[in-house]
Amino acid sequence: MVDGIVFGTCTVAGFLVTALCTRRARGNPRVATWSIAVAFGVCTLGVMFAVPAVARAAEDLTGVANVGKLIAHIGAILWCAALQVTMVDLAYRPEYLRAAMFQRGFAAMVELAIMVPLFLATNRPGMEFTTAYVSDPKVATYLLIYLSYVLLTCGELAFMCARTAQRMWGPRPWSGAGFALSSMAATLGVAYTVSKGSYIVFHTLGRPWSLRVEEVVSPALSGMAVLFLFAGLTLPMLGALIDRVRARRELVES
Repeated sequence: MVDGIVFGTCTVAGFLVTALCTRRARGNPRVATWSIAVAFGVCTLGVMFAVPAVARAAEDLTGVANVGKLIAHIGAILWCAALQVTMVDLAYRPEYLRAAMFQRGFAAMVELAIMVPLFLATNRPGMEFTTAYVSDPKVATYLLIYLSYVLLTCGELAFMCARTAQRMWGPRPWSGAGFALSSMAATLGVAYTVSKGSYIVFHTLGRPWSLRVEEVVSPALSGMAVLFLFAGLTLPMLGALIDRVRARRELVES
């Protein structure tokens, strides 16, 4: 129930911001502009398949158990990689961009090369890749590998977004506020991985905390992270639009 509400809301928001960012990227050669649009598009696809009803429909259509969960996890990994490229383009020197894109892309491909075979080796009907099934060591291993990648990338994104927000706050307040929200989103992403990952670790040690609490807290943190990021990366565009309208009004009035 919580998953459906949280991720359904994120999906609707995702379609809106993806359309907005794609429109802005047209005719703009900068890598960051297009990588934001790609990140939002991939993220929207991922959270859509995290909606239980959509996941069940995907299973019925493909005949593959848990295929929706795999798509959601692949989407999250590619989303993180695209956001890393975005922030590297904004936060670092242009000559570093190509090497940084290769590094982040390579890391994402290595992650997928480990996760997908493990998923295929573990997957079976009647089992889910959730914390409710971490008594299976392969499920626990798969989830910890996935969460470790998200933890590291969100940690880097929180740092880069915070640094960019600090640099832009004076000359470009809309952008500064947007990247501050994005840093908060990445921090929420870190909190999500800690929440879910700690449950798995403590369950493995034989001292798990409440599964019912984890199944409410983790989706809420994940959903808030997505919505904060959507708001943060679209705020500069909204601010620029408001400033243009204000400037035209002042020109007409003068």
